[in-house]
Amino acid sequence: MTVYVIGDTHGCLTALDTLLQAEGLTDRDHRWTGGTDELWFLGDYTDRGPDGVGVIERVMDLQAQAQTAGGRVGALLGNHDVILLNAQDLPEETVPDLTIAGQPWTFRQLWQDHAGGQASDAAHLTPEHLTWLRARPLLARVGDTLLMHADTTMYLDLGDTPDEINAAGHALLHSRDATLRGTFEANFARRQEFMPDVLPDDEAEANLQAMLGASGCTRLVHGHTPVFLLHGQPAANVTEPYVYAQGRCTDVDAALFAGGPGFTLRLP
Repeated sequence: MTVYVIGDTHGCLTALDTLLQAEGLTDRDHRWTGGTDELWFLGDYTDRGPDGVGVIERVMDLQAQAQTAGGRVGALLGNHDVILLNAQDLPEETVPDLTIAGQPWTFRQLWQDHAGGQASDAAHLTPEHLTWLRARPLLARVGDTLLMHADTTMYLDLGDTPDEINAAGHALLHSRDATLRGTFEANFARRQEFMPDVLPDDEAEANLQAMLGASGCTRLVHGHTPVFLLHGQPAANVTEPYVYAQGRCTDVDAALFAGGPGFTLRLP
């Protein structure tokens, strides 16, 4: 049994299907061919790309197919998924502590005008899609690897263990409190908190140790921060993950929305 990980898909359904078929996880008719293998998505299913709802439906369908075949498809929550849910649940509420050009913004405006929200996604979202998104966990442990969307310690603001953190995230996404939801959205946007090239070495190391210690894992895999930005080259040139912190962190955001060909990570 092999475990595969795919980072942010951002509505790029065609590119996702190409990746899945190249790994032998699906066929041309989008049927699960991975047998007992395990596949994990790290969130950000919508925004920026043309078919976020199509991505959601593909993942939902593959979850059911894989389970029937004895495999597994897991899917985490990403920060853009929170942005979308806030825009759907509290569209006219003002985002707390946020002004742009001196004006307050609503959750819907923030999703549409800042986060790359697509009108076609809003038009095709169903209650089933939204229920599925709200049920996504924030963290998952696979062996000694912690899977997470964002490279931030914000998760530890929600609990001391992955189970506590997942429960708190679930509760937040069922709250109608605009302040709680806005704070969650803002904190989830944080990034690069494990990278010694960005933070002082001791601070980045302390952040990493805190996340690994809370999960009982020895390494972590995340998306959220596009690899091409770290390399300073076009997304089209990025064909593999970015590994850092002495091999303990792996970034798998291939920036499909920016024209990256994408890649899958196989966990050791």
